[in-house]
Amino acid sequence: MSSQSAPLVLQERLRSLDFIRGIAVLGILMMNIQAFSMPFAAYANPTNFGDLTGINYWSWYLSHLFFDQKFMSIFSILFGVGILIFSERADAKEGHSGKRHYIRMFWLFVFGMIHAYFIWWGDILVAYSLSGALAYLFRNVGVKALAITGFSFILLVSLFQLLQGFALPHMSEKEIADNILVFWSPGEEAIGKEVAAYSGTWLEAFHFRVSQAIMVQTFTLLYIFKILGLNLIGMALYKSNFFRGSYRRGTYLFSGLMLVIIGTTLTGIGATYNIESNFSWQFSIAYGIQFNYWGSTFSALGYMSLLMWMSQNIETNFFKRSMAKVGQMAFTNYILQSLICTTIIYGYGLNLYGKLERFDQVLFTFAVWMILLIFSSVWLSRFRFGPLEKVWRALTYGKVS
Repeated sequence: MSSQSAPLVLQERLRSLDFIRGIAVLGILMMNIQAFSMPFAAYANPTNFGDLTGINYWSWYLSHLFFDQKFMSIFSILFGVGILIFSERADAKEGHSGKRHYIRMFWLFVFGMIHAYFIWWGDILVAYSLSGALAYLFRNVGVKALAITGFSFILLVSLFQLLQGFALPHMSEKEIADNILVFWSPGEEAIGKEVAAYSGTWLEAFHFRVSQAIMVQTFTLLYIFKILGLNLIGMALYKSNFFRGSYRRGTYLFSGLMLVIIGTTLTGIGATYNIESNFSWQFSIAYGIQFNYWGSTFSALGYMSLLMWMSQNIETNFFKRSMAKVGQMAFTNYILQSLICTTIIYGYGLNLYGKLERFDQVLFTFAVWMILLIFSSVWLSRFRFGPLEKVWRALTYGKVS
């Protein structure tokens, strides 16, 4: 590979980004493990499946309070940062980054489709490839305009959810069953079919996963605008030198604490209301989800501020250096999570699907974290880039380095 298209060497990387990205990709699993090991409907509505008392209740509550959508939001913000870094480098070396960027997004889309249909239906890469195609168009916009536009897209999705709530009383029973209950409260028969599919052979799981992936990708098309909004906020933060540690450490600490308090409070209030309503679709699906929708956004920004406050001496601190290595291989580790979890949990593995209670899922997550931390450290001790990162770059540039 020529020097014009060479990947960033370690000294050129913003290690604060790797550090935050590493924590984000691990944090994502604390919520995704529910979808790996339980029916889809149990993710948003925990009353649909499994025990929700005692330590299982607290496992759900604390993961919802501190993890749900928070780390995926961080990942989305950092994806926007990555778009800017890539385009700036390509612009400087090749004159224009458009061709490389859209080739890069095309292959991300392909990776996402393979992931969604052959490994796990809960893929986010397809949505990222689409939002990334749009976010690139904003790369030359100023900081203030990026921030305003980003929050506007996030608000747009929130308003759509609220309008859906106003429309619910006017929907027919069939419309509610086909468009609402299929996600929120599908019933024992539908849940039983899902458990049977993922407790069976790989082919049985594949047949069920195809229809589920199509349904989920269709449903989440709207949420691309939230992802796009977070991408743009990431661009604004990058252009303001937030990730270069240019702010005072006290500013990172104070703003981080305030944002986390606001975000956690909103999420906690929403959890209380949802529990009191017994997660009724009439309340939760349009109104109850608003609290964590916004709470997760504030918490994500707060977490990043606190992590920037912590991001001193990454290379001399074992914990921070280990997390940065996970983040340097975030693409590989994201897919590896799916491979590990589905291979062990599904019927063609140890057949644990539907059998792991929520506290068991937390312990399982810790175990996978350890695997990823060790794997990332060992791999990067021998190679410069993660395996999928290397493949993605080779496809983007049309040559292997």
